[in-house]
Amino acid sequence: MKKGKEKLMGMASALLAALAVACVTVRLPSGFGQNTAVAAAGFILPYGSADGYRSADETDDTVPSSAAPSSKESIPPSSSVPSSSFPSSSSSGKESAAPSGTDSVESGVEEMCINTGGSKYENFYVKNSNRHHSIDIGEELKKQPDVKIKKNAGPQVLIYHTHTTEAFDGVTRSTDKSLSVCAVGDAIAKQLEDAGIGVIHDTTYHDYPAYNGSYGRSIVTMQNDLKKYPGIQVTIDLHRDAMTRSDGTRLKPTAIVNGKKAAQVMVISGCDDTGDLGFPDWEYNMRLAVRLQKSMADLYPNLARPLNFCARRYNENVTHGSLLVEIGTDANKLDEAVYGGELFGKALAATLSQLN
Repeated sequence: MKKGKEKLMGMASALLAALAVACVTVRLPSGFGQNTAVAAAGFILPYGSADGYRSADETDDTVPSSAAPSSKESIPPSSSVPSSSFPSSSSSGKESAAPSGTDSVESGVEEMCINTGGSKYENFYVKNSNRHHSIDIGEELKKQPDVKIKKNAGPQVLIYHTHTTEAFDGVTRSTDKSLSVCAVGDAIAKQLEDAGIGVIHDTTYHDYPAYNGSYGRSIVTMQNDLKKYPGIQVTIDLHRDAMTRSDGTRLKPTAIVNGKKAAQVMVISGCDDTGDLGFPDWEYNMRLAVRLQKSMADLYPNLARPLNFCARRYNENVTHGSLLVEIGTDANKLDEAVYGGELFGKALAATLSQLN
């Protein structure tokens, strides 16, 4: 009798296990089973939209500050910066949320792949938050960006950082460039150079020792670099994001590419939605942005979060090929961000190679 009960309990346990596997299988996104090695490695992420999450509150980035970088900013210490060194700040494009300096990220982190949101076109999404401007993605893809790339002919791309100290692995900010977005910028620059596209990676500090006014300082750097290298066609302001939900949980946007985790990439293309930003040529940037978004989707599905087409300027008024790019959040590992940068660099090189 005892043996019969044990056998019955064993059969019940097996049935429950089978049902659990079936439930997980049903919940997995279509196509996920194409990479069994990924599943075996434990890289099972929820896919979809990040509605319910938000980046830090934005403040006015449209009026350049008259403040110039001090002499201290040109030779900062090569170590993590204590939180007391910064006024309130958090993520790229935002100058109002409090940073944690070298404090570790809270234990509440949710990892997911943000691959939907906004309007879908073929295999990618565009999130339009403008009130007065719609976007016909198919028509914009037909239009030629005002960018002409000459290979092996001097710098064509400028990579810089308005918030140069943004870092990863739970370190909000660091002046150690091997730990910050500067390391990601190096990965992007290498891919462009390998494709024969000249690049300048300017790692000037714009958010240290002072954070507020970063955009006013970075636009000065942009203009100086453009004057020194007049052949530059594209400028990338490279950041990392910081996303939380109301309960304090931080979002870690991750994609699996070739069996390896990469921090997801978000391209931001601004729009002068009401006509008062002093940004009349925003359409040119957007045409480049949708081509780049399509290139990422074609080469590396799920690498890109939806393109953010928003009523902001972010110094994108300086050229017809200026974009702001966010790679990962402060919850991502540094190696995930660097790998995301490498993949983004390849997609950017593929896009620009067609614009000659």
